[in-house]
Amino acid sequence: MNRFIIIFIFLSFSSNCFSQNVNFKLIKEYEDTLKIIANNIMFGEKMSDRNNANNGFIKILKEVLSYEKSFKYSFDSLTTISILQPEDQSFKLFNWILKSDNGSFKYFALIQYKNKKKGKYEIIELIDNSENIRNPNDLNLDSKSWYGCLYYKIIYIKKSGRKFYTLLGWDGNDGKSTKKIIDVLIFGGKNKAKFGLPIFKLKDRKTQKRYILESDSKTTFSLNYNEKNKSIYFNNLIPIKKELKGMEEYYIPEGSFNSFEYLNGKWIFKEDIDAKGNGNSLKNKKPKLGLINR
Repeated sequence: MNRFIIIFIFLSFSSNCFSQNVNFKLIKEYEDTLKIIANNIMFGEKMSDRNNANNGFIKILKEVLSYEKSFKYSFDSLTTISILQPEDQSFKLFNWILKSDNGSFKYFALIQYKNKKKGKYEIIELIDNSENIRNPNDLNLDSKSWYGCLYYKIIYIKKSGRKFYTLLGWDGNDGKSTKKIIDVLIFGGKNKAKFGLPIFKLKDRKTQKRYILESDSKTTFSLNYNEKNKSIYFNNLIPIKKELKGMEEYYIPEGSFNSFEYLNGKWIFKEDIDAKGNGNSLKNKKPKLGLINR
């Protein structure tokens, strides 16, 4: 979509909203325009076209999300972006990707939430800074320094005290490897959204603030949540060759599964679990090598 058309649409919506009450019909008109622009973000032929579409999309999405009624609107025709809401319905997360010509990915996200102190809905924009983040497992991050990815699951487990949300996400990385990320979102502070908590307890008793899995991009692996057992399970990844140990871009799933089990506010690492749901150990069963995804 031409850059000037995007600006024209944006200005038209702005003037309309000042002259009439915002209702679901008007929000639907926003959605129809966002759908067209989102398609250009995903499928635009030139990088400049995709960038221009993305800039326009952010402006218009911010505009419509500033209206209270939009929080109850599903935006379900925006099929090229991820729209998630936790079980307590305290916020909505709009999340999408912008693919570069070199095969790398840039991630974008807006969080719409109600500021109870101010009594109104506010928007937090997340800025992807993952390419500049080193040792991400041990860092406190915020909306201005977000480890960008495409989230597909929000886990909210009710617990007395401070609320936190565990996020599962996908990262296409550089086209050579694929990452999946377990992170934690809490609200508060100057930039309003914070990421990372030292609640991932590993088998060596060390704790991390997030957990990142990486594999060869030519294979696939699972990272999912079992609500019944309150556990996050994932493939055990190993190097293709022993001499490649530590070079995770050459890792593949080897057949067994590990997990994080939620216990007393922590995610506790469990090795060789039964991913089918009963939680029994698989240590006595010899796993088969192969590229599997469950």
